[in-house]
Amino acid sequence: MKRIFTDEKRENLIYLLVWTGLFLVAALLVLLQGVSRPGDSPGIRDVLQIWGRMLPFLVLFLAHNYLAAPLLIRRQKPWAYVLAALGLLAAFTVFLVLTRIGPDPTMRPPEPPGGPGMRGVPGGPDMMPPGLRGGPMPLSPELLKGVLGLMLMAANLGIKYQFQAARNAARVQELERENLQQKLDTLRYQINPHFFMNTLNNIHALVDLDPEKAKESIVELSKMMRHILYDSGSATLPLAQEIDFLRHYLSLMRIRYPEGVDISLQLPEGDGGAQVPPLVFASFVENAFKHGISYETPSFVRISLALDGGKIIFRCANSRQAPAPQKSGSGIGQENVRRRLDLLYGDRYTLHIDQPAGAYELLLVLPCQPETAQI
Repeated sequence: MKRIFTDEKRENLIYLLVWTGLFLVAALLVLLQGVSRPGDSPGIRDVLQIWGRMLPFLVLFLAHNYLAAPLLIRRQKPWAYVLAALGLLAAFTVFLVLTRIGPDPTMRPPEPPGGPGMRGVPGGPDMMPPGLRGGPMPLSPELLKGVLGLMLMAANLGIKYQFQAARNAARVQELERENLQQKLDTLRYQINPHFFMNTLNNIHALVDLDPEKAKESIVELSKMMRHILYDSGSATLPLAQEIDFLRHYLSLMRIRYPEGVDISLQLPEGDGGAQVPPLVFASFVENAFKHGISYETPSFVRISLALDGGKIIFRCANSRQAPAPQKSGSGIGQENVRRRLDLLYGDRYTLHIDQPAGAYELLLVLPCQPETAQI
């Protein structure tokens, strides 16, 4: 809505500048005409006279711009606009006829050089067009001004359509941005309860087995909750915040699982100013622990994240204990992550899944800045 008001102010400012320029140019031409003719020195009265002739056009423009044109542009009432426009044009023409503003229709141009004796001679007055012979003019001044008024209204309507098209384009872009943000929020809100449910189940399993570890888990969970509740409200976050989240998550998992489970995490020293969607890596890591850890057989979860050439390279590999997922989008978390990646990156990201014997390997390559980071 703010953009619409700004465009309306810009449109009105353009109209103000154009009409101000026209009035100033008309006054300047009158003054210059006096300079070119030494015997005639126009004054303020001549300037006011030319401005008086322009005033009906200004009134016609204002009435059309603020009364008639909105019927067509905003209210989509073409017949009402046609009637209003014809009424304005008729009132404009009648006013000109009644007031006789403009040149006297009985005026005749001066006799051409040579006078009456040049009649019949090539180039003489009788060989000239009727309008230059001193006979009736093809168009009366009132009719000519009526045509100019019609052209003025048409030009005003065209300009208003241009501004309206720009406003419509801006409104569509804003609606698309809001729609995308709503989709991202919906997907993010679906991920958070799913993540909390799994994490709380992990802590519940520790309460009876190892109360001290359960306490440590609650501390790590509080740090993660702070990130989820307060930091993940945007479409993207600094990569450094997601790196801290992964550290807390892996600390929580190391507390829960026995020492025989191989859990490794390799992270870059800095984030290079990169931006990533919140919890996009955590969803894959969560899936790795869900399907890759077993208390009976050797298990591993290996996670690495690196920056290379403007790209974020994330790898997550785990032993496969449960039945292999049907595809990369299986499960609530991963399905939503893939949809979020589609919304944020389009075709600018890579998500590759490989399933060698007894393992599940995921490769995710993201650009450092999503196209929709401005959301």
